[in-house]
Amino acid sequence: MPEMMPCYVYVDGAYLRAELRRVNKSDEFNPCKPAAVVRNQRIAGHQLEASRVFYYDALDPQADQTEQDRQRDYFKRLQRLPDTHVVLGEVRRGLKGGRREQKGVDVQMAIDALRAATSSVVQAIALVTGDADFAPLATAVREVGPHVIVVAFADSLADSLRREADRVHLFASPPEDWHDFRE
Repeated sequence: MPEMMPCYVYVDGAYLRAELRRVNKSDEFNPCKPAAVVRNQRIAGHQLEASRVFYYDALDPQADQTEQDRQRDYFKRLQRLPDTHVVLGEVRRGLKGGRREQKGVDVQMAIDALRAATSSVVQAIALVTGDADFAPLATAVREVGPHVIVVAFADSLADSLRREADRVHLFASPPEDWHDFRE
C-alpha cells in the first residue's frame, strides 16, 4: 500500500455556487464531492489523503427571510458532514459600485491555508476555486513546501492561478453526484 500524503482541501463556496447557478444547477452542493478528486491523485508515489475539507462562504443578512433560512439550513447540513468545517464571513455593500459582496471570506481562506501549509501537518493543499485572487496564496504555499492542487471549472480558471499550481484538475461541468449528501 502506498504511503499517504496528508492534504487539506479549501473550498471557495461562492465560486462553486456561482458556477453551478451559471449552468442552471442547484447551488447547494456537497463540498466533499469536488474534494474527492484529490483522493485520486498521486504525488511522488504517495496517495493523497484529503483528511479535512474547509468550506468558505457568507450568509447575506439582507436577503429575504426565505433565502436566509435556506442558506442557514444549507450551512448546517454542511457542518454535519464528517471532517468538514464551515467558515462564514459576511456580505455587505462594497465600495466599488455599491453592489453587495462577501467580505473577509477569501482572506480567511488564505490565512487558514497558509497556516496549515506552514504547520508541517499537511504535505499538500488543494484549492477548489478558479479565482485569480488565490494565485498569491498558491505561490506562498508552494514556497513553504506543500504541493498545490487546484480544482476548478475549465472555463473559469484564472491563468495566474493555473500557473502557480503544481497540479490542476478541471471539470468541464459539475458532476451529477455533487448534490448527493450521503456518505
